[in-house]
Amino acid sequence: METWLSYRLTDLLMFSPAIYARLFERVNDALWPGHVLLAALTVALLAMAGSRTCLAHRLAAVLLAVIWIWVAWRFFGLYAEINLAAPWFAALFAGQAFMLLALAAFGPGLALTHLARPRHWLGLGLTLWGLVLHPIAWWTAGRPVAGTELFAVAPDPTAIATIGLLLMARMPRRVWLPFPVILLALPAAWLSISALTWWALLTA
Repeated sequence: METWLSYRLTDLLMFSPAIYARLFERVNDALWPGHVLLAALTVALLAMAGSRTCLAHRLAAVLLAVIWIWVAWRFFGLYAEINLAAPWFAALFAGQAFMLLALAAFGPGLALTHLARPRHWLGLGLTLWGLVLHPIAWWTAGRPVAGTELFAVAPDPTAIATIGLLLMARMPRRVWLPFPVILLALPAAWLSISALTWWALLTA
């Protein structure tokens, strides 16, 4: 036990900050010019979620699930080259995709509401951060444009925007109480893991 307690978080790192930053550059480079398609799908997702038809709401949830599956396969497929835990992280993203598909099949789908409640304002802020402000923040921090973290490409902005969208969305009835909790808990779990990773990288 004393041996385990002697380890620090930085001792568990399998890569350097430069290698981790290079990972995002590789993902973007392999995807280009697919970013244009992903941007169009993001606009379509927001339009369907903000519409007034049930079918569009269900399709929005399905599209968001596809985005989570895409990140699980594309990003964590490359991440596995430098981190042995990557398959577990990919499974977390696949689990979130499954929950979103269940929301589409058995719940209201991804239906954005227009209520002026604190959780909706918080959701709007998180959505804007994940979609727009997150990449801008990294540019101002001096990171190269080629390594920009984007929604539907990198896991962090995808998780942030998803939490925001879910906070603004109409949730299933009370009988489904554990359902929205899990929907929010999975992306929050990834963000906690990511925060610990960045903290270890910056303090190594």
